[in-house]
Amino acid sequence: MESAGPREESEYPFRAPPEEAIRLDLATAGIVKEIARIETPIQPDDSTIPRHIQHSEALWGKHPIRRGQYWVWISFGVAIALLFAAIAWFNQHSKIKDTSASKTPQLIVLAEDYTEESPQFAFQQNPYRARLACIEIFRAFTTAKNVSDILPLIRQQPSTAALLAKRWQPWPSPPMLDNPDQIISESDEAKGRGFFWIQGQNQNGSPFLAFFVAEGNAFRLDWEATMEIGEARLSTLARLPATNPIAMRVIAAPANYFLPTLPEREYECYQISSLQDETIVWGYVKRNSPEHQQLSEILEQYSNLLEAKQQARVTLRLSKTDDVSSQNRFFITEVLHKDWVTP
Repeated sequence: MESAGPREESEYPFRAPPEEAIRLDLATAGIVKEIARIETPIQPDDSTIPRHIQHSEALWGKHPIRRGQYWVWISFGVAIALLFAAIAWFNQHSKIKDTSASKTPQLIVLAEDYTEESPQFAFQQNPYRARLACIEIFRAFTTAKNVSDILPLIRQQPSTAALLAKRWQPWPSPPMLDNPDQIISESDEAKGRGFFWIQGQNQNGSPFLAFFVAEGNAFRLDWEATMEIGEARLSTLARLPATNPIAMRVIAAPANYFLPTLPEREYECYQISSLQDETIVWGYVKRNSPEHQQLSEILEQYSNLLEAKQQARVTLRLSKTDDVSSQNRFFITEVLHKDWVTP
């Protein structure tokens, strides 16, 4: 196809005249194809640009106000970038600290409720250390062969020396202390005296419950509480009821065992037992009496919905009932305190 004839130059004020298309030899290429060269646009002359556009483009980037704004925006962007980088670094650093803290045993877990004035502070300021220390004290106590070996380990009270001479004997079976999952531990208090206890099993399958108190910077085993020592054994009290009230460390649980002389409308009944004595007796207390209210409050503190039977460790005084025919039945004359550690 032949190109049109040349036009007047005035029709194309800004373009060069187009070149003719190149024809390929059919014999050489096999086909006829016209290739049009791409025309290079010619930059318009400044004289053809409107004055207001020409003026703004000439001053772009050169005017001092616009140049100042340009650097302000750059500075702002850099500041934002640095801020986000700092936030990212802080978050990463916090994660690293949290990860390392989770891998390291937390030896100090101090609740807000416990202060230096709290009776349990010696155990609660570092329960992990307290647990380990008490376990090692109990291990040394159970391996002792004579009284002199345990004296540095136990709490000394006015009655301790006489009771040791009368009641001490080597521990019957080694306790299983190497498996932490088999040991339960907790701190508590009785009338202002803080204490710590651990509970588990001996190798012969019998249970143990050991109590500890803080004396200065050291922990001591409360031997009398651990051995449930009272003024008499529960089996002895059942066999030879005493007329005078006898102080006992026992486990009390609500029971329904009444007699015509001890009717339910007047008395509350409790089953009295011991960890180290298979004997069971029953204690009675007048309803709505101070002793009844104390026992009710203590049992409520010990209540656990997961346990089938509600019970509590208490130290109280027992005396035989007036009816001589009521075997293994005693009046609860006084509730000394919760648990077995003497305040």
